[in-house]
Amino acid sequence: MSFLIDVEAAARAAVRAMSKTIRWIWGAALVAMIVGCGGGGGSGGTPVGGGDDGVGGGTAEAADLTLVLSEVSLRNTGTETLTATATAVDSNRNALAGIGVTLIVDSNATVIAGGSQTDERGEVTGEVGIGSDKSNRIVTVIARSGSLERTATFAVTGVKLTATAVPAQLSSGQGGEIQYRVLDDNAAPMSNITLVIDAPDGAQSEGVTDINGRFDFDYRAPANAGPFSVSATAAGVTTTTDLVVTGGTVVTPPAVGTVESASISASPDVVAVNTDASANQSEIRTLFVAADNAPIKNIRVRFDLNGDPNSIGGTLASGTNLVYSDSSGIARTSYRPGERSSPTEGVFIRACWDENDFAVGTCPNSVIARLTVVAEPLSVSIGTNNLLEEGENELTYIQRFVVQVVDSAGLAKSGVQITPTLDLPVYLKGSWQPTVDGWVQRPLNPTSGCLNEDIDRDGRSDVYTNGAAEDANGSFNLSPGRPALEPRKADVTISIEGSPTTDTSGKVTLKMEYPKSVASWVTFNIIVSAAGIGGTEGRANIEGLLGVLADDADDPDVEPPFRYSPYGVQEGVPLPFDFPGLGTYILCTNPN
Repeated sequence: MSFLIDVEAAARAAVRAMSKTIRWIWGAALVAMIVGCGGGGGSGGTPVGGGDDGVGGGTAEAADLTLVLSEVSLRNTGTETLTATATAVDSNRNALAGIGVTLIVDSNATVIAGGSQTDERGEVTGEVGIGSDKSNRIVTVIARSGSLERTATFAVTGVKLTATAVPAQLSSGQGGEIQYRVLDDNAAPMSNITLVIDAPDGAQSEGVTDINGRFDFDYRAPANAGPFSVSATAAGVTTTTDLVVTGGTVVTPPAVGTVESASISASPDVVAVNTDASANQSEIRTLFVAADNAPIKNIRVRFDLNGDPNSIGGTLASGTNLVYSDSSGIARTSYRPGERSSPTEGVFIRACWDENDFAVGTCPNSVIARLTVVAEPLSVSIGTNNLLEEGENELTYIQRFVVQVVDSAGLAKSGVQITPTLDLPVYLKGSWQPTVDGWVQRPLNPTSGCLNEDIDRDGRSDVYTNGAAEDANGSFNLSPGRPALEPRKADVTISIEGSPTTDTSGKVTLKMEYPKSVASWVTFNIIVSAAGIGGTEGRANIEGLLGVLADDADDPDVEPPFRYSPYGVQEGVPLPFDFPGLGTYILCTNPN
């Protein structure tokens, strides 16, 4: 049996893809119009595409030369490039072909020239990258032709230098530590980066980051009570850490502002165990903001393992010390696993916090991040053959999915526990209408549909302090006063066929089943995770619209079971609702 394709949805996706392409092309064209040309400058780097005489083998000479860069900056991820275009013209500003042009870059950048002589458009182009140097800096591109030389510059950006003081308040002469991390624009660690640190005693100190982009600077507090600071510079970025010698009296002021949002994240949230030869870790980051999204400084934070219920162990870089949020409202530490792996999300990192100092063992407020410690890197994926079948008594449709798990070499991994979850993000209203060739779906709100009303996915209809209700369309169970959420969680089920652990081929089969009456009216998102999965590939998902069998929609004289949406046949009016702590969601308000 075949799967009925939602042609209208596919067409919309194609239009969106085309629109993205057009926007990209138009954006690139606008950037290419920026002209960066200058006077004669100094030479640097190695010429590409030309000889020592700087004319690239050409015999003619141009009256003028222009140089244009397609971008004004590149992120330091190492994957981005820009195009340098040099154009040779005569005295009448006509483009000249066959003119020798050399492209040169400095500051450890690289250039790949498309040729050594101008083409029929009078141009020589080069692809410019940042090279292996990820530091923030200004790169100069030089175009040289005979006695002519033009320059243009672009910026390399993206270095993040973070500093966490442990502790932030010290007594006179007490030893302290500042934990530095150097990251690129993708938050990937930058190793072997030199830091220059201005120590409290006025002397400069240097250090080099490890494979995690980290360097720990040890120092002793000054003798005199009061504030002091330590600055560090790495890869073109400088950060200053404010510290305090208490002298017996706490002088760091309490945090000012009411915390409206406290959040915590672990990056990565899947980290490998450690051995004597490894230093795997996860960066723990908390953020505190006020009602206007303004960051709150000096929030006191103490991190722990929340009792370590699974006895996984590991250490926190901050120990039991208080960490203070910085001017961005951020307080950080890092978690280093031991030798034991954990269940999926089996490690709990708790951040206890308050506006004022608090004692060890107390926890005025808290947020918790969950992560997984794995024994070896793995990868998981999910797919389907897109075929449907009928369930028992022809009441339901069934679609199957296969989950595959492999190790770092791509070999099938057996015995891995698979955990699937199912979400129903969007429901549709409308009906199927008969035509001479069968039935055609006519959904209302076809572009966006209606968002799942259970915003926080807790299985109950909540009414928030500002009066916003999740049951925005006012539908009821049996009678008024018993609100109902659309779609129902039980409209679709997901189950594992056979063992929940992968077989010798590294596979587990999932079965999704749903009543025929909800088919074509709900979208699904299946997320699978595998215990013991490392790296960034520990989870996978697949999403789509609940399908129908073509045979059930090809006879215009037989009404299909999914003819009318169980969620209504009148267009839902989209209105924004503000849910405290969750954000603004546009829900449909018409229940019929």
